[in-house]
Amino acid sequence: MTKNPYDVLGVPQNASDDEIKKAYRDLTRKYHPDANVNNPLADLAEEKFKEVQEAYDMIMKEREHGSGSYNYGYGNYQQSSSGTNDVEMQAAVNFINNRRFRDALNVLNRMPSRNSQWYYLSGIANMNMGNNVLAREHAAQAVNMEPHNPQYQQLLNQLNWTSRQYQSNPYGKGYGGAPNNSTCGTGNLCCDLWIMDSLCECMGGDLCACM
Repeated sequence: MTKNPYDVLGVPQNASDDEIKKAYRDLTRKYHPDANVNNPLADLAEEKFKEVQEAYDMIMKEREHGSGSYNYGYGNYQQSSSGTNDVEMQAAVNFINNRRFRDALNVLNRMPSRNSQWYYLSGIANMNMGNNVLAREHAAQAVNMEPHNPQYQQLLNQLNWTSRQYQSNPYGKGYGGAPNNSTCGTGNLCCDLWIMDSLCECMGGDLCACM
C-alpha cells in the first residue's frame, strides 16, 4: 500500500488502539459489499473496503512489532467477556468473505486468545488454502469446545467426507482428480455457500437471505 494507512482510516498516527478500531469498524460497515449491492459505485466501494482492510492490518502489524513510530503494543486491545478480540475476529471474517484466506490466517495467527470460533474460522481458511489436514484438526477442536454448534459440526463433517474421498481416489490427487493444493474450497459449491452464509450470520450479517 502506497497510502499512509492512518490517512486511509482517517485517524492521526497517535490515535489510540480503540480509536483505530472504531474507525475501522465504521468504514467496514460503510464500504462492505453487502451494503453496496445497489450502489452504482459498488466497484469503488469494494476497492475502498479492501483498502481499509489492508490499512488496518498494516497498522496492527506495525504496532505489534513496535516498528517505526507506532509503539503502542498489540497487547493493548480490549477483550470481550469471552476473551476474544472482536475487531480482529471481524477482520478475519471479512477477509474470508472476500476469499482472501491467506490474509485471514495472518490475522488469526496474531490473536493470542483462541476460542471455538477462532478454530472454526481457521478451519475454513485453511480448507480453502488446501491445508485440509490442519483444517480438519481445527474444525475438530471447534466441535470439541462447542459440541452443539451445528455450523462447526457441518464443517467437520464436510472435511471428513473430503478426507474419505481423497483416500479412496486411486490416483492420489483428491476427489475428482483435483490437485492436492487446490484452493477452490470444498469442491461442493452448495456447501461452500452454506458455510459462507453461516459465517456471515455468526458475525451479524447475512450473505444469502434465502438460507
